[in-house]
Amino acid sequence: MTVREPAVLVLCWALLAAQFDLDCARPAEARTRVGQLMLAEIEGAEDIHRAVMWEAFGRCPAGEAGRSCRENERRRFEGQWEQQKKAIEAKYRTMLSEFEQRCRAAVTLARPAAAGAPST
Repeated sequence: MTVREPAVLVLCWALLAAQFDLDCARPAEARTRVGQLMLAEIEGAEDIHRAVMWEAFGRCPAGEAGRSCRENERRRFEGQWEQQKKAIEAKYRTMLSEFEQRCRAAVTLARPAAAGAPST
């Protein structure tokens, strides 16, 4: 698998995420969907990241001579990956938070009419 193939998968998932609408009438399904999209994006990004890391390892000297080079690259890539993963998770936490706020607002706006409360 080339580095571009996982990138295409992540792009497809991102497009799907942008196209679906979270339904306040089915919050559990919406949360599940967001979780699935987040995991798919993390897995795709991790595949890309791993492929790039292995390419970097390939630039290190072979055998024992390249051990410190590979270890330095591994540490560098692990740090980058942790930041990237946290950014993906934050994006989906924000998506869920905005969804919940939107649904609370919809429920609040609909409550007086649904309860038959007199207007003041």
